[in-house]
Amino acid sequence: MEWQKRQIWSSLTPEDKFQRMIELSTLLPGGFQFVRMETFERFGQSMETGLFTYQDAQFLFVPGDDVMLGWDGPVSASAKGISASQSPDGSVLLERVREQFGVSDEEALEMVARQMSPVRQASVGAMLVERTFSSAGWFDYAISELDPEEDEELLEEIERFRSMSEQSLEMYQYARMERQNGEIHLQLFDGSETFEEWKDELIGSGFDLPTEEEWEYFYGAGARTLFPWGEEIEPSFQLKYFAGKMSASWSETDFPGYDLEQPNAFGLCFPGDPYLKEMVLTPDGIRGKGGDGGTYLHGGLGRELGYLPVATAFRDPHEHELDWPELLDCLVYRRIVRLSHDSNDIKSS
Repeated sequence: MEWQKRQIWSSLTPEDKFQRMIELSTLLPGGFQFVRMETFERFGQSMETGLFTYQDAQFLFVPGDDVMLGWDGPVSASAKGISASQSPDGSVLLERVREQFGVSDEEALEMVARQMSPVRQASVGAMLVERTFSSAGWFDYAISELDPEEDEELLEEIERFRSMSEQSLEMYQYARMERQNGEIHLQLFDGSETFEEWKDELIGSGFDLPTEEEWEYFYGAGARTLFPWGEEIEPSFQLKYFAGKMSASWSETDFPGYDLEQPNAFGLCFPGDPYLKEMVLTPDGIRGKGGDGGTYLHGGLGRELGYLPVATAFRDPHEHELDWPELLDCLVYRRIVRLSHDSNDIKSS
């Protein structure tokens, strides 16, 4: 269906877009409902699209496009998606690489480029994309549902936590406890042993996970810069781990809406957190995108290098060293429904 191409979709009138979404809603798997049209704007790009619901989740229509993906160096300052104040010359990011590793300008650029997916052209089809993400490894669990005998040890840890002053406590790959509004919020770690087992349990019929190409496209909204907004971490950005001095009573609710958590031009929300990675499919299995599990932040490399893993094309060079539970600990995921190009059929792999 040609109208699903981004260029054609953008040329349609608001009335035509609305009608297309009504028609699409009749072809989707049972449970989907078309709610309304919404317009999103971020980093110099904007798009009007359709919002759908499925049970408690929201999905957005993302048109397809023929795009260039990957990164091998800065684009010109006039390129789409880069602010006028930025320039490839005198890059703060590359300067930090030079300072940290004692390399030349050329070597610094090469070091960054090696951690990115290669430049390539891809044809990405239209899809419905879940607006937000969910933890792949951790799930909420009601303390009242714990068994006094089978979960005796965990219940004892919860009672011990009640008497502590700490805001949170984690038992590695087992349980997390956090104080929320005077109550203890409990999460348990997923017990799957393989990706296939995990996917069979959590990704329902008619849904799939995005490929790396699809993710890079809808994360960057087609921008050809290192990050969705340009070639540098903007000095004005409020970032999760560089938000200034925190008081002893600080909690995340004190700083709602860090810059990288805001919806992009497709209306999609991402962690914007180097400690987390979003699960995508590759020909060889799965990969995490948008983070490195906090490796750069743990290394004390500062703001620019610490947030390099949120670059659109970033690939964690050490990911292969992790087994499934280790990877699952920092993974998030979102579901998609692929829409066909040339028929009214809905495709799912």
